[in-house]
Amino acid sequence: MVLSDEFIENMFEGTNFGEEINNCVKAKRKQILKTLKNQIDGYWSGYTAYHLVVNAGLLHDAKRNDDKKLTELGVAFVNANTVS
Repeated sequence: MVLSDEFIENMFEGTNFGEEINNCVKAKRKQILKTLKNQIDGYWSGYTAYHLVVNAGLLHDAKRNDDKKLTELGVAFVNANTVS
């Protein structure tokens, strides 16, 4: 596991993504994965989701129209949480 459940819970502290995500670390992991994939595919994820992954060190911050790139930690997270 690349990021501990405690780390994930701390990432989401002070946010509100709805009851399903707020109360489930597995759903939080899915949200992070979705956000990272959306970003590298060129889609916007919303302010909170974007800054969540940037502040956690999973995604390099970039200007609006620039390509987004995962950090090494972000790549490891995506690889560990993607089912082939």
